[in-house]
Amino acid sequence: MLNKDSILNNLNQKYSSTLGRDRDPRLKTDVSPFQLIIRKSIWTLLTLPRLDFIIGLLYPKSTITHFNVNNAIALTIDDGFCGIDNAEGSMLKEINTLLKSYNAHATFFTVGSHCQNTPQREINELIKNGNEIANHNMMDWPYKKYTENDFETDLLLNKDILSSYEQEYSLWYRAPFGQLSNNMNKVLNKHSMKHVLPSVFAHDTFIPDPKWISKYILKRVVPGSVLLIHMPEKGVREWNYEALKLTLQGLKEKKLEVLNLTEISNKEILNA
Repeated sequence: MLNKDSILNNLNQKYSSTLGRDRDPRLKTDVSPFQLIIRKSIWTLLTLPRLDFIIGLLYPKSTITHFNVNNAIALTIDDGFCGIDNAEGSMLKEINTLLKSYNAHATFFTVGSHCQNTPQREINELIKNGNEIANHNMMDWPYKKYTENDFETDLLLNKDILSSYEQEYSLWYRAPFGQLSNNMNKVLNKHSMKHVLPSVFAHDTFIPDPKWISKYILKRVVPGSVLLIHMPEKGVREWNYEALKLTLQGLKEKKLEVLNLTEISNKEILNA
């Protein structure tokens, strides 16, 4: 097995100043009220045709955005668990408790370097409570310019890290920033991995308004939807904790079961 600490230290030294989220707001106050209105309007207009329809036009047919079930949705949380630029920011305990209180399960698309500042026991506890972790590469940036070999190396480094937790390695995958190249897709096919993108996403890294985020999601969710909310951290996207809480409340009122990807996939198979 590869040395996880050595891998992370090397990546930190080389790339810690060029994270993909560097241009995103970290606090609500980073975006003015006027900017917030503009951002909400732009995203609403861009997604009028439905996100899953847009994805169907732009991505390979193998990309999954929906499941054929009657009374459940899939919850996915990206960028688990705590960025290398925010060592004391983990909110995994809070998220785990919140999910448990709603009897909700999620698939956490996990960045390898985001495991460095999160105790292993907390991640194992999350898994024990019915959640799962899946590959989201080693770093928080797009991989579309990577060669097949470089992308595969990165993917397998993260596989090694995720395999150190108390869960069988998952074949679910999500391309960081939703950017999937031909090289990436070839590697995913080689390793029999399933690329999953959301059918409902309120661009919560760009729009720091939890009430609007949850309202947007709940208006568009239908049975079988794949929802995306990004992992909140202390001082970074912290508004997503409230957004997730409000969304879970709304899903409960709609009587929709909140499942991880493996659970909803199994439910789809049983209903076939």
